[in-house]
Amino acid sequence: MRSDGRAVDELRVFSIEPGFIGQSLGSALVTAGRTRVICTANLDARTPSWLRDGGWVTAQYAMLPGATSPRGRRDPGGRGKEIQRLIGRSLRACVELPKLVTPDGSPMSIVCDCDVIEADGGTRTASITGGYVALALAIRNLLADGRLAQNPIRAAISAVSVGTVKLGGADTATPVLDLPYEEDSRADVDLNVVMLAGGGLVEVQGTGEHGCFSRSELNAMLDLAEKGCRLLHDKQAAALTGAGACAS
Repeated sequence: MRSDGRAVDELRVFSIEPGFIGQSLGSALVTAGRTRVICTANLDARTPSWLRDGGWVTAQYAMLPGATSPRGRRDPGGRGKEIQRLIGRSLRACVELPKLVTPDGSPMSIVCDCDVIEADGGTRTASITGGYVALALAIRNLLADGRLAQNPIRAAISAVSVGTVKLGGADTATPVLDLPYEEDSRADVDLNVVMLAGGGLVEVQGTGEHGCFSRSELNAMLDLAEKGCRLLHDKQAAALTGAGACAS
């Protein structure tokens, strides 16, 4: 039995509140257990200097100092920069960048800011899942305003953590879905999986924290991740439908 009473294939209590920040083109508050992340998506005034065709999507990630105990640093550091690169890569995977241009063909750049206000494991995966909703809402508003000619969204994208953890004093580790910090901190294997709606894998980040893991264990974790991402895609679609979004 897991410490919070969940089944091994069960997500934490998860919710998405679209339109959480009224000043942004798109926004969402995503909650996964005790992890909470505010995601916003807005136009970036500058496009990358090397960009010649199509648009661009990037991300910024930060954790409020009080999001963890003891207090963290406001500087994201190397870990934060690695996470924001993952978020950016993931969000670009769900967009047809050649379509992310103004009606006259000028490139458009969107930045998604993911700010963790409370951390209890899975901040990067929650940021990707909520960041997609913020991005989809921003694109809806750009289409409605006539600043974007075509919907560039290819498919929804979500992410979830999986791992193997020794439960209830067991000698062997069990594959589990959506790890809070209490499990993540002692997991034998830690895996983050990013998937498009429809099942396409975008990125798999995995580490044997206390030794190696087998191919069969990897397959079991990927099966759990696929189930989790399907559930998250349903929650994204419901949030976007509730917000009247054109992209899902």
